[in-house]
Amino acid sequence: MAIDDPKAAFGQHYMQEEDKSPLGLAIFTGKLAFPKAALPLEIFQKVANRFTRASVDERLQAMWNMLVMETEHLETTKANGEDVQEAIQLAMRRDAEEFNDRKRDRYVRLIGNALRSETHIQDVTTFVQTVEQLGERDVVVLKVLNKVMNKEGDWKPQPNSGVGNVMKVHPDTFIQRSPELAVEIALALGQKTETNLFTREEGYGICARLQGFGLAHEIDVTHRELPHTNYSFRLSVEGIRLLRLLGEDVPNFDHYCEG
Repeated sequence: MAIDDPKAAFGQHYMQEEDKSPLGLAIFTGKLAFPKAALPLEIFQKVANRFTRASVDERLQAMWNMLVMETEHLETTKANGEDVQEAIQLAMRRDAEEFNDRKRDRYVRLIGNALRSETHIQDVTTFVQTVEQLGERDVVVLKVLNKVMNKEGDWKPQPNSGVGNVMKVHPDTFIQRSPELAVEIALALGQKTETNLFTREEGYGICARLQGFGLAHEIDVTHRELPHTNYSFRLSVEGIRLLRLLGEDVPNFDHYCEG
């Protein structure tokens, strides 16, 4: 017989069963209290399903398999064993919490490339933590910085007193590309640029966020008139290293990291 009384329904479904999860309980009571809130409750239900023991175990096993496949033919490494061990543990834990396939792919590539690197990569765990905090738009803009502000031929030999020619890159190189950077970032973020009156604040804000993670540095241009004045940022050494660990083609890597 159908139970019309919500309290009676609650008692029949939950008060008699001790193994119900708190998330399942919350969703059930939510349906009783807000029967018309179908869309939010559907979203919450999908989140709850991810936190079942079976779902987490399945996620951990899949992540483990991907890491094994990424490194199965690796015989030696210059990476620090304890650092990589901590990085793997952190990546698996974060992946089981997030259920974000794009981030999982980055974790796997980052760890695999760190283990295969011909040079010693320090603080692999820190790179995993950074990837965990970066949003998709952050990664998109980081790649645009690499495309626009890090081109072959940017570094040139310049005289240096006492040591001869030294490879350098002049800040004007970055400043002159500020219009190109603003447009390329706007396009990557889905903005319309036909009239050239699009706001630069969205791209500028993401670049500033990347600077907060230590992945980029702002180049002083002029005082900016909002919202249409261009801006200039370049990759930092950490930004260069992270992109390389993620499998990106990174020009001038040796100049930034081996000089």
